[in-house]
Amino acid sequence: MQTEIIEQIIHLPIAERVEIIEQISRSVSRDLRESKIEKSSQDERNAAYLRLRGIASVEGKTPPTDEEVKEDFMNYLSEKHK
Repeated sequence: MQTEIIEQIIHLPIAERVEIIEQISRSVSRDLRESKIEKSSQDERNAAYLRLRGIASVEGKTPPTDEEVKEDFMNYLSEKHK
């Protein structure tokens, strides 16, 4: 049956084939969002985020301000191009 459907689709005009592809894509996307696959994937991303959060922090030190980062970068560039 699947082969017959594909054969019929192949002989349709390109505009109709594109519309079929878009409809199938929307359907698959919707099903994935609703499925546990999507949920478990989101859970994995959240877990990874929580593990990585604060990885570059140094205990007892505060992170530099944006201005301090810009100043350090400008100093680096000026030293590099001397």
